[in-house]
Amino acid sequence: MICASCKQSYDLLCANISLKRFNLLDKDRKNNWNCQECLSKQPKTDNSNTLVRATRPANSDEDTDHTLREERNVTTRAKKQRSSPDSVESYVTESKLREIIKQEITQLVSEQLANISLQISGFHESLSFLNKQYDVLLQMVNERNETINTLVKKNDNLESQVKTLTDRIGQVEQNMRSSNIELNGIPEHKTENLIKTIQQLGSLVESPFEDSDILHVTRVAKLNKESDRPRSVIVKLRSQRRRDELLAAVIRYNKNKRDDKLNSGHLGIGGRRVPVFVSEHLTPTNKHLHAAARKKAKETGSKFVWIRDGRIFVRKNEQSPAIFIKNEESLKLIM
Repeated sequence: MICASCKQSYDLLCANISLKRFNLLDKDRKNNWNCQECLSKQPKTDNSNTLVRATRPANSDEDTDHTLREERNVTTRAKKQRSSPDSVESYVTESKLREIIKQEITQLVSEQLANISLQISGFHESLSFLNKQYDVLLQMVNERNETINTLVKKNDNLESQVKTLTDRIGQVEQNMRSSNIELNGIPEHKTENLIKTIQQLGSLVESPFEDSDILHVTRVAKLNKESDRPRSVIVKLRSQRRRDELLAAVIRYNKNKRDDKLNSGHLGIGGRRVPVFVSEHLTPTNKHLHAAARKKAKETGSKFVWIRDGRIFVRKNEQSPAIFIKNEESLKLIM
């Protein structure tokens, strides 16, 4: 509804008009409709021409009838209720409604922005703290990396030194065995006389021993305690030259007696005959390396594996050069 006086727009609920009544109004009444606020401002109409009933005592039936007839002739006019200020203010115009909504939204947005601002401030403080912690951690990591790199270099140097020292110690240990020979396969007996057995060996291979040639004879513990093979016999001779003479004599004897190589029967030991092997006395490391070289030579078809002065050599065949097996990496050279 649009007020004919103030031209303000009202919805039916604010104008206190039901939908049914609105549909019954014609066009003129809609165009001439006034809101309650404009109606309250209009002046009151003059009631000087209104008929007033005469005051007469009601003392007779005639008077009573006359009074009733006069009351019927009086035009009664319904009193208009004056709208109170509260009822006027209860009608809200579109502009006021927009203003109220705008104020509410502005207040709500301000509160939300204030909360967001506080949250952003908190995030900023948290990020600043995390950045400081990250810088500290990054510095610590860089320091640790430098320390680790330094330790890695030191470790590499130490490993190189340890390897060098290990090789030197191994060489020294091998040099200490330079005048020793090792016999494997000699059966053990409680009443055995190892010195006489060694003398019997020298006589057999035509390299007899003198009393001063043999400095010490003993058996050593097994590397593999579960093995049923007899313990090795270590003979310490007077010199490396004497050792080489005996080894050369054993090699000649085995070449000349291919069908009856050196065995326990030749050394005067009764019982079942078992082969006896005479070789240089190697360190445990070189023994392990010698066994690995023999195994690799067998796999690759290499014909010759021998030891000279504590060093291990492998040769593929008569025409190929000798390969010095210094360590386990050298085994890769056997092809």
